Amino acid sequence: MIAAQHITPPNAFTRIAVLVERERRTRFSGGKLGYLWAYITPVVWIGLIVALFWVLQRTPPIYVRAEIFIATGILPYLIFRQTVTALSRTLTASRYMRYLRPVSNNDIMSATMLLEAFNMLTTAVLIFGAVTVLFGSALPAYMPGVLSSLALAWGIGCGIGRFVAAAGMLSDAFARAVPLILRPLFWLSGIFYTATDLSQEMQNLLWYSPFLHITELVRQSYFLGYTSPIASMWYPVAVGAFFFLASVPLEIFATRRRIMRGRL
Repeated sequence: MIAAQHITPPNAFTRIAVLVERERRTRFSGGKLGYLWAYITPVVWIGLIVALFWVLQRTPPIYVRAEIFIATGILPYLIFRQTVTALSRTLTASRYMRYLRPVSNNDIMSATMLLEAFNMLTTAVLIFGAVTVLFGSALPAYMPGVLSSLALAWGIGCGIGRFVAAAGMLSDAFARAVPLILRPLFWLSGIFYTATDLSQEMQNLLWYSPFLHITELVRQSYFLGYTSPIASMWYPVAVGAFFFLASVPLEIFATRRRIMRGRL
């Protein structure tokens, strides 16, 4: 008789590393540009808005070039939006991976979060570096503040995205409605304006938008001499943590009841 061999299952770190590589290879597979689309999309967004500024002869509300003003506004929003979008789709896209024990929903979502963190750093370096070289914009006044603010955009995207992914296991209608819910946030993120341009009443109202806080934090760290009247790091942290913690019981409930079984 041949003795059965005991195969030790991979640890959590190995599982997540494999899932990250799988996500990277398959997300934009099938095209010639492949994974470059992860970086082309934000560049195109910024280019279109800058072109719109030129056509309308608009100037930024602070004394900086339009290219870097738009980049510091739209990049945090795109990091958040892409993280939420990726997490909202990852459980469905990787549903067959759940047959491979001990791969769990948490492993799949953690791999997506890590991949988006890598995308965030790469995109920020490419865009800010290109704007600096091509248009002669000044380097960030406080680089650690810029990086921590972009990480905050990624973090709140992880929190809300994980909540969307967990809630999407319970309701297809909710999952389909998420893109519609996210669209108004584009106008609440301070991409085209700063908090100092707003009246006191509007500042008080938009204070509740965590995305405006993040944009203001990025610009406050990037532009020497700019001080935001409302920027706070703790409010976006609290919002992201709230949604992340709220997603945990939802995901556990859906997993234990095997609600996604019909979609497997």
